[in-house]
Order: sequence, then structure tokens, then C-alpha cells
Amino acid sequence: MKTDARVRYTRMMIQQTFLDLLKKKTISKITVKEICDIAQINRATFYKHYQDTYDLLEQFQNEAIQGLLALIESSSEKSTEQTLFSILTVMQENKEMFAKFATMKEDKSFSFRLAVSCFEKMNEMRMENGSSAPAFSGIYFGYIAGGTSGIIEYWLRSGMKESPADIAKTILKLNSTITQAF
Repeated sequence: MKTDARVRYTRMMIQQTFLDLLKKKTISKITVKEICDIAQINRATFYKHYQDTYDLLEQFQNEAIQGLLALIESSSEKSTEQTLFSILTVMQENKEMFAKFATMKEDKSFSFRLAVSCFEKMNEMRMENGSSAPAFSGIYFGYIAGGTSGIIEYWLRSGMKESPADIAKTILKLNSTITQAF
């Protein structure tokens, strides 16, 4: 079901206002009233979409992850490196949002959830396409996802100085080294 343009616009305004406020203060200091005043909406409109600021954060992060998963799905004909490059490019284009999510003291799990979700989707698609390579599972998957999320978090925290292509190559090189050892 498609979402009405007005609803998309309202959610975008709420999220942008929230992101702007997160640059200045912690989530615990942001109020619904403040978001509504800046976004020029009433509280009932806010509560129609979100329970509170923490629900807003969770939904906002989930939407960001879902957007990257949709990108992965649309990249089924691309190599793993090309897909990873596409993901990192989108992250760089939305640097403000992804960097803020990755550096929040109140929620340290975003980078890991992002990496796990993307790897699970890529693994699922490899298996659906009949890949002969074994799927990552258990402890190996956790190790690879943890390492990848660490690289991405470092990249986000350090200002994304390296190109998406360089980060993609680094991630694949390190993950390849790990998987070849087993």
C-alpha cells in the first residue's frame, strides 16, 4: 500500500527536525513539543505516527535500514563489491543521518543492526540464486558482521574520509581473509 504524499512529507519533516535536534542535544533532552513547534505540526499529528521520541528514533533507523535492504534487493545482478559500494555510497550521501545514528551514546547498536541486516539479506539472496558458496552461520556470521560494523562505524565516526570504494574493498578483503581461514 502506498503512503499518501502528505503523510510522507509530514514524516520527513518530523524526521528532519528530529535529526537537526539530535545534532545539538541528546535524545533524552528532545521533547515532542519541541519537534512539533519546529516542524510546525500539532502534537496529535506527531502521535499519529510515533509514540514518543524513542519510537521516532527506532522507526527512523528501521526505515534507513529498510532502504538499504531494498537497494540490496535491486542489486541482485551486481557483485558483492558493487552492492557494498552502492550501500556505502548511499550512506555517504546521507552522511548526516548515518553518522548521527552510529555515534549516539544512547543507542550503540545501530551499526551492528545495519551490518547484520545487510549481510542476512545478501546471504538470503545468494542462497535463493543457488550460490555454491556456503552461507555464513553462527559464530562466523557474528564475527564477520561485528567486524564489518566496526569498520563502518569507524568510517562514519571519522568523517567518511575514505571513499566508499576503498571501504568496500577493505571490508571484502578482511572478510575474505577470515572466511578462507576456515
